[in-house]
Amino acid sequence: MKTAKIRDYSGLMARLQKSWESTMIPILTLGEISVAEKVYPLFKVVLGKGNSKRALISAGIHGDEPAGVEAIIIFLESKRYPKFIHDWEITLLPCLNPWGYEYDIRESHEGKDLNREFKSSPSPQEVKLIQSVLNDPFDLALELHEDVESSGFYLYGKGKSGRETELGQKILQRVNEIMPINGNPEIEGNLADHGIIKRPCGSTSEEWWPMAVYSLAQGTKECFTLETSTDFSMKKRASAHLLAIETALKNFST
Repeated sequence: MKTAKIRDYSGLMARLQKSWESTMIPILTLGEISVAEKVYPLFKVVLGKGNSKRALISAGIHGDEPAGVEAIIIFLESKRYPKFIHDWEITLLPCLNPWGYEYDIRESHEGKDLNREFKSSPSPQEVKLIQSVLNDPFDLALELHEDVESSGFYLYGKGKSGRETELGQKILQRVNEIMPINGNPEIEGNLADHGIIKRPCGSTSEEWWPMAVYSLAQGTKECFTLETSTDFSMKKRASAHLLAIETALKNFST
């Protein structure tokens, strides 16, 4: 296992603090993850609190997928949210696996793939904290991921409205302006349609649940797992996620 730090979570915290100082938007601590003698706070930011539509945007559940983390920080730093918070209450979870983020490892410090643990009992502490956020259902959930094997952007989509394919197509059309879409008929062993994989809802008989399936089971209306390709620069990958976020918030309809 890798032991050398690749990134610094404290630097991420400093950027969050700086964004708070310029906006006075509260940064909440969901809880703390203790690893040896180090403590990693898990952060939550809520924009437009109390608005009728609710969105959850999360990143970094896999520590070796940093572009989504960067996208959320840029979303705050560059103030790309004011046009949305008249209608939306947006909850941001910038980095769900801080230890993995620091060491560029997919799993948590306990060797757990956190995105496979939403049906486990007992659950890892990180998962318990995420589940506490999902106790109240969201209209829209966006999970920011990366795929080292994909030549382009793609997404998983599932929802209760039946309109998730239409929104997924709009997201991909926008992202395609800066990153090619993975048009393969099969992606990650799943049938795909021009970059869209339909996500199964999950059932109690399945061995494990990812965060998206748990979110849907808790009442989220539409959930998208967004996957950038690591063939591109960090700047382009983060920009692709930002375009996807903005397109989803702009075009979502209840």
